[in-house]
Amino acid sequence: MSGAAFEGPLSRRERVRLRGREDQPPRPEWPPLRDATLAISILIAAIGLGSHGYAHLDPALFGYLGATLVAAFALAWRASAFWRRPASAFYARALFAAVRDPRRVWRTVAYAGRDLAAQDFIRRRSTTRWLAHLLLSLGTVVSFAITLPLVFGWMFFQPAGDRAYRVVLFGMPTLRFDVDGAVGWLLFHGLSLAAVAVVLGAVYFLQFRWRARRLPGATASFALAPLALLVVVAVTGLALPASRNWPAVFSIAAALHQVSVVVLLVALPFSKLGHVLVRPLQLGARAVRARDAAWRRCAGCGAELAPAAQQQAVSELLAARGLRFTTHVEHCQACRRRQVAAAQAALVCVPVRPHPAQVPARTQMEGGAPSPPFDRLRVNGISTVSAEPVDARPGALQDPEETR
Repeated sequence: MSGAAFEGPLSRRERVRLRGREDQPPRPEWPPLRDATLAISILIAAIGLGSHGYAHLDPALFGYLGATLVAAFALAWRASAFWRRPASAFYARALFAAVRDPRRVWRTVAYAGRDLAAQDFIRRRSTTRWLAHLLLSLGTVVSFAITLPLVFGWMFFQPAGDRAYRVVLFGMPTLRFDVDGAVGWLLFHGLSLAAVAVVLGAVYFLQFRWRARRLPGATASFALAPLALLVVVAVTGLALPASRNWPAVFSIAAALHQVSVVVLLVALPFSKLGHVLVRPLQLGARAVRARDAAWRRCAGCGAELAPAAQQQAVSELLAARGLRFTTHVEHCQACRRRQVAAAQAALVCVPVRPHPAQVPARTQMEGGAPSPPFDRLRVNGISTVSAEPVDARPGALQDPEETR
């Protein structure tokens, strides 16, 4: 970074103020705790209302119920804490503004269907990986959609004849279906189908990470443990209907399934699976970077730089932490490298000027003019860009093409 990019050292008063902030103990995160407490209170009240005063709760599912409440509290706390961070709050405000704007709401809904539901951003990288992620995510969502109403007592089945049942939803009788019919088969085998989808998706990503095990973090427990736990939950869930004719095996499978589900639910907010809390912010990023938004251009070459709102938010966040930049954030990466090259050349007393000859067509400015160059050169063994020696000493500044 050149010396002109930074406004200067902090004053003594500012250093004392920042040092005082560092010495103070961290304040308790009351807003996230408040939000989590409010969310769990609403959930408990909804369980009571939907189950007719907790009368329809199944004692066999109390373990799942306790783990679900713990996971709900932790998820609400983590989501509130993350979305309240200054950087996240910027995109959250942009998302809410887009939803409230009638001219942009349908575009946001279309992005949600493409990015969140269809997960098209993964398909653009690999169709196989997209299918595996789709199986994993849809299988997990279907499992929760079937299991949670049963655990909360919102849904149960009543006999409606010798070979028929009726679905009771929130205490109201609804759908009647035959055991041997298509609806009955889907209801009774929905969890098994979801488990097969989860196993296929999780196994693909496990072998994918095993093949990439030489890469940093590919085989970290943070990435492998959730996948392995999902496989255990799905396999033990599939073992329940398969072992219904062997009571001893069924008891073991039921115990293992309940333990694995409880561990998954409790660890869910703190594992990689918690990325579902972050992904909706992508819609806010799309709203910020929309083509009809105001964009800033590089002060050096005029190339398109960043959305004006995003650049202003970054400058404010840096200033709030004592980092006062002036012209640095107004230049693109190529122009910043040129500033670095000029600063490095000044250290070795080599006058430089922009290279006028080798001009790569990096981007096009307004009017069709190409952007300025950013040739890569070398100053005393240090790789730089966009510098040409003027009366330079021999060997002080060399083009890498000449030194190969």
